[in-house]
Amino acid sequence: MWLIPEVGEGDPPVITFRADSDSFIVKGLLAIILMTYSGKTADEINRTDIEDIFTRLGLEQNLSPNRRSGFYATVERIKELARAAHP
Repeated sequence: MWLIPEVGEGDPPVITFRADSDSFIVKGLLAIILMTYSGKTADEINRTDIEDIFTRLGLEQNLSPNRRSGFYATVERIKELARAAHP
């Protein structure tokens, strides 16, 4: 899996993310993450509750603990990149 942030110009800047994976399941999870976080400001990214979205979609019961862990690790990485882009 790879994840690339692109910080736009503006005040505050909007951050767009590109990501991909060889795994179809991970691609699907990345699509959810990108729809949730890409094109937002750092503040919007850090205020977004992905856990609520994850639960409403019913993913909690359909993913293995490893996939769930990877999902949340990717979200945390996005939040770190957002903080670094606009402290």
